[in-house]
Amino acid sequence: MKRRYISIAAALMALTSCTYDIDEVLLQRSDISLTVRGELQMSYDENTYQLGHNETRNEFRVYDDKLTNWFILKCDTRPTSAGQKIKADLEYTTTKDTKTVRDLTFKVENTNSEGMIWLWNQQQKIGIVVKAL
Repeated sequence: MKRRYISIAAALMALTSCTYDIDEVLLQRSDISLTVRGELQMSYDENTYQLGHNETRNEFRVYDDKLTNWFILKCDTRPTSAGQKIKADLEYTTTKDTKTVRDLTFKVENTNSEGMIWLWNQQQKIGIVVKAL
């Protein structure tokens, strides 16, 4: 019985040790990117990627020239200022498949004069940097 409690405690420690600090995952990034649970899914390269932004639909699109690596962020409102909370749907590719996550709440962590917007979803540990064109 004692071993069982030790095993449960060890498993709980392993699960809680997977923390993803917003400073490490998101705020240090200066490029347009998508990071999910500490793993970089995409980093924009101006030579091989395209950007799209539809201000009317509050939609941001980033995709490579081959259309094999991309993400689309559809926001309920335009993210404009730090501290703002928005709802959004996210669709993105991984090395294996395409994922869709709906009804996420993002907090605008930072913006700059070049149109860059840093968004963070605490629950799913998703960090996104997009650019309003």
